[in-house]
Amino acid sequence: MAIDPRNYDLDELRAASGASPRSASPRSEARWPGDDAAPEADDAAEGERSTDRPPADAAFEASVARDLVTMEGREGPRERPYLPALPASLTAEALIFEWLEFLVLQAGRESVADALDFYASVGWLGGDAAEALHAYLPGIDDARANAANDLDADDHRVSLHYVARLATLAGR
Repeated sequence: MAIDPRNYDLDELRAASGASPRSASPRSEARWPGDDAAPEADDAAEGERSTDRPPADAAFEASVARDLVTMEGREGPRERPYLPALPASLTAEALIFEWLEFLVLQAGRESVADALDFYASVGWLGGDAAEALHAYLPGIDDARANAANDLDADDHRVSLHYVARLATLAGR
């Protein structure tokens, strides 16, 4: 099932990662633009993921679950923007470059700039964070970038994971 960032919450991210939700909140039926799969196909794929997942997928999902536990340990409710400004640490900077490089390889710099604007518009990023990420973007170039691609729902899920990790580093 695709995640609609306008309806994002921790239970929704758990559902996308395959972890069981802490509460029985209903999952959003919103779909990402360009996501043509039928909801029934999503349910079938969800069942397949639990048995025939590549090890990399399982490792990524475990990483998301660890980050969610860390985020839940913070006091107070999560407010938007989830990442108002980028944390100032070497670890955060490494994560930022890793994230932006991933996005650039997936769809090229122009698509990444559009995605960052979108993330700011839906409250994943604050103005300061979006501005700082745009400032990093010109320094990331890779001949392997596939500028002919568009970012898909899985790429946005990965972005949300990076936002969560950076927010955790920022103490949010």
